[in-house]
Amino acid sequence: MFRIKICGVTRPEDAAYAVACGAGAIGINFFPGSPRFVPADAAREIVEAVADRAEIVGVFANESPGKIVSLCETLGIRRVQLHGDEDSGDASRIPLWKMRAVHADRAQDLPALLAYPCDAFLFDAGGRDAYGGTGRELAWRELAGRFPGIADLRNAGSARKPWLLAGGLTPSNVERAILEARPFGVDVASGVESSPGRKDPDKVKSFIERAKAGFRIAEA
Repeated sequence: MFRIKICGVTRPEDAAYAVACGAGAIGINFFPGSPRFVPADAAREIVEAVADRAEIVGVFANESPGKIVSLCETLGIRRVQLHGDEDSGDASRIPLWKMRAVHADRAQDLPALLAYPCDAFLFDAGGRDAYGGTGRELAWRELAGRFPGIADLRNAGSARKPWLLAGGLTPSNVERAILEARPFGVDVASGVESSPGRKDPDKVKSFIERAKAGFRIAEA
């Protein structure tokens, strides 16, 4: 399981650079409503640029299970992030590793969330007109109390699923966020960009360095 994911990558050179800096995963956004949307042909180049040096995560929002599986098989993507309003039935029809995005600013049915058929969770801010990538910062310290059984412990053995923190993370706050929320990993898109979909090399490098520092302190 990866600890640092650089999401919303739209160019192969950005993907290769992030991996060279130490990112464990790259996220490719297949949601047409996103400014970071990547068509299949361009996504293939990103996958090839990363090869086997990091995980590739396909990000989808309200796409049909059949289309998700078909596209991932074509591109050789083994992990998906469900970032929309997909119900458990749709998720169960996707025979791939799955990470469920939780829009933490919305009311959630905790029992249903705990039973959701996924391998990991990601907490993001989202919004009324956006499923993610808003740059809005979450109330990190509140997650443990609001989502017991998911976000209250970073790693509580095989009975718990790992979870990633997203939402407003930047190089300047990621270390603090890790120490306050104690996630298994972190995910960033807009916080390391010069413009939507264009990653800033200095921000990417600094974010990964600060995230690694945060995890070292948290685990000391």
